[in-house]
Amino acid sequence: MKPCIIASILLSALLATAVWALSPLAAAAQSSVSVAEQGVENQFPDGLRFYISADNASEIEEIRVYVQKLGQSTRRTYRTVEFDPGESISGEAIFRSKTANEFIPTGTRLTYHFDIRTADGINVETEPETIVYLNTGLDWQTTSNGLIDVYYYRHNGDSERRANEVLATAVDTYEFMAPALGVELTEPMSIVVYSDYNHMLEALQPASRVAARQLRTLGKAHTNERSLLVDGSMDNILSTAAHEFTHLLVADAAGSAHTGVHTWLNEGLAVYSERDPRNDFQYYLDRSVSQDDVPPLTSLITFAGTPAETLRNYGQGHSVVAYMIGAYGPERMAALFANLPTVRSTEKAIENAYGLTIHELDNEWRESVGLAARVESAPALPPLQVPATSRPASAQPAAPLPTPAPATSNEPAPNAPAPNTPTMAPASAQIAPTYTPRPLAQDVAPTEPAPEQTGAAPAGGCTSPAPAGSAGRSIELAALGLLAMPFGLGAIIGWRRRRK
Repeated sequence: MKPCIIASILLSALLATAVWALSPLAAAAQSSVSVAEQGVENQFPDGLRFYISADNASEIEEIRVYVQKLGQSTRRTYRTVEFDPGESISGEAIFRSKTANEFIPTGTRLTYHFDIRTADGINVETEPETIVYLNTGLDWQTTSNGLIDVYYYRHNGDSERRANEVLATAVDTYEFMAPALGVELTEPMSIVVYSDYNHMLEALQPASRVAARQLRTLGKAHTNERSLLVDGSMDNILSTAAHEFTHLLVADAAGSAHTGVHTWLNEGLAVYSERDPRNDFQYYLDRSVSQDDVPPLTSLITFAGTPAETLRNYGQGHSVVAYMIGAYGPERMAALFANLPTVRSTEKAIENAYGLTIHELDNEWRESVGLAARVESAPALPPLQVPATSRPASAQPAAPLPTPAPATSNEPAPNAPAPNTPTMAPASAQIAPTYTPRPLAQDVAPTEPAPEQTGAAPAGGCTSPAPAGSAGRSIELAALGLLAMPFGLGAIIGWRRRRK
């Protein structure tokens, strides 16, 4: 063999060796890092404790544990493992579930791995592991169709049967709503069924646990984490599961724009998925239609108002969605959601999919229920700019207008339902909607018509705000009985005063 050929072969071998030596694989091979133990401890409801023990020929300077919730968000975070630097270390890192920014919903699937950095510049990453965050102390079982996982525990003879019914409902809801949403499941979704409400209370966010002891939470969907929990001890568990599962499907269909879906559309689709929703939504909608007191869709981007107005809003959202699908077919609705990630506006997506402005859609629906078209108001003119002038020394500033005093009348509202209409009661008696301030966007599943209340309206509602930190958007079904109590107490006090 010619010397030049031999030299060329030797040079190629040297270059290949140099490239391999600089690769991450070679770095790991040259490192003597040895992981003796690693893992995670579920400290529900406080969070997760990650631990690791490792040895290395040179000092281990830093270890991070990277954690990612598997769901709508691709956000990954890390915690620094606490340990004393050295050649042999043991340390831990805590991933808390205490605040809205750090909350881990039950049913959340997480992946984690450790990143070890040594004094000689070597980085070694452990293989990713996956866990599911659930209550501790319960014997969790799973039933699944491959993409929908239902977690339950044996509490009584009905636990397994109910879990299988919830799975069948979720599968049926997916098949029913998929054509209208244009969604195809490719990643798992989790449903956690609680047979004991006390166990479910422990799984709620810390800020809402106290209220949930008085206002029974029926179900809660966490769209960012693709998980939901339901109260399996209630008879309406299947309608709750269908409603909340639809919120997960809506988020899946809207993708990165899911936090901007208008509430009337999101809730209308969720009620539509129930197929046979309770008649209280329709009761309040019919009453508002008969009085031509129906708000425009542009005012229902989020829900707020009295309990009766909120029930009406759910009925209106459902009625508009049913009209959109009935008049134009499910394909147009699917096109709306296909547009959302690009235009990032519900109104623009409606225009692109239906060829209608939201006002035109609103008027079409109004005419379908026997109401006259609403005249769109002209945009407000900008305020007149008046040049500033000097004020005479003797001139006094105008007195401010008096602030209107809040209404304190204890008489029934003019349009209140008849006296025999069921009243809202504590959660132990009846189920009705409740709301919490933003950003805890919440969902409502009322059961019976409730009397209209005057006075302070519930704050927030089932809103679509941008997620706060990693908490994401959550939708909650809950009971609203306690909301009526201040009004009832006010009525009693006023009656006693009049008696005096």
